[in-house]
Amino acid sequence: MSEEQFRIVSGPFSHAQISAVARMHVDEVPNGFLSSLGEPVLRMLYRHLAGSPHAVLFLAESVPSGEPLGYIAGSVDTSALFREFVRQAWPVAVPLVLPRLLRPARVFRLLETFAYPSSADPGLPAAEIVNFVVVPSLRGRGVAARLFEHLMDWFAGQNVDSVKVVAGERQVRAIGFYEKSGAVLAGRTEVHRGTASRIYVHRLSSSAPPPRTPAREKKATGRYEIAKRALDITVSAGVLFAATPIAVAVAWRIRREDGGPILYHGTRIGRYGKPFAMLKFRSMVVDASLLGGPSTADDDPRLTSTGAFVRKWKLDELPQMVNVLTGDMSLVGPRPQVASDVSRYTEDEMRLLDVRPGVTDWASIVFHDEGTILAGHEDVDRAYDQLIRPGKIALGLAYVEHRGFGTDLRILVLTALTLLGYRRTGEMLQRAVPLDLAHVRR
Repeated sequence: MSEEQFRIVSGPFSHAQISAVARMHVDEVPNGFLSSLGEPVLRMLYRHLAGSPHAVLFLAESVPSGEPLGYIAGSVDTSALFREFVRQAWPVAVPLVLPRLLRPARVFRLLETFAYPSSADPGLPAAEIVNFVVVPSLRGRGVAARLFEHLMDWFAGQNVDSVKVVAGERQVRAIGFYEKSGAVLAGRTEVHRGTASRIYVHRLSSSAPPPRTPAREKKATGRYEIAKRALDITVSAGVLFAATPIAVAVAWRIRREDGGPILYHGTRIGRYGKPFAMLKFRSMVVDASLLGGPSTADDDPRLTSTGAFVRKWKLDELPQMVNVLTGDMSLVGPRPQVASDVSRYTEDEMRLLDVRPGVTDWASIVFHDEGTILAGHEDVDRAYDQLIRPGKIALGLAYVEHRGFGTDLRILVLTALTLLGYRRTGEMLQRAVPLDLAHVRR
């Protein structure tokens, strides 16, 4: 097929074109996790991708019939792309995804897809080829080369100097194409049942730094990491689905009280020092950060009446299930901190950034009454630094040192018991935590 017999289009795309892209995705990787979610979800995903400022979609069509021949999708920040998609589409997508997700066979595909998200690896470029599909009968006839050229030109226009791509070891044609294009092998990732992928980096500029292996490589056989990520995704999706009525009621009450924003977006530092937007139901007055510091006591005048209630029952943290679903957070892990606090970490304390921050951890249970401890202090931030911060850091480091699937389950159970006011939680906690709690709570 000559170049005159096909054209490359970049949108706006019709419903038929997006549907064709979704079908090609399913045909190319029929056993993939995303394919198992069904074409409706894939259509939503590619529609979002095509309209995102972080990404682009190029579609090859025959001339004059308009028959789809292949496509290539790329993103300057895949993590941001998927975070946006989940935040915007979860009310519609979760009811479609959850029934499929709860089937055991698809949980294993989920593990293979999300247990080792390559976009989180330090040392690799954030820009990425999200997917690249060409109709099998047309491979080697110029379509793939033209799609690839268009995407690289787009990346160059976005001031991107290096692009990452992940190709499965069995994708022989794709591997050959990338190697011929000048891409450099940067590493390998092994996931469930030994299924491996190659990570390539394509340098668009001679001044771009050569790819390096991530400083903190993931364990190739890390069953704990796989199980933990599976638990995160399954539970967060289930909670978002089941708690929708509660979330709607809280959102309505917040908006009704003062007419301000429903959600609070706070910048926190995540795994490997990467900033992300942590979501919470707003519990304070609008622009509360201008009226006081980051620490909050139970008697803080910035708290709204609705805010005091949702903080008591931890309902303000319900939106963080979205952060868990997107991979910025985990169900269990040290609580994420603001940049100014992280800048004070010692070299040893920097180990807190080796794991995903969590919705709950040992410190969340031990200091569940943090607001009460801080109440009555004239300088709340100073009181936090003296009474709470050292203990939280010690408990966070203890978690990093002793983390495991059993530990995570114990923390989740003890968190639930603490919220319910179970009398023996303190006794159970002392047996579970590898530290002297009397020393931690000074």
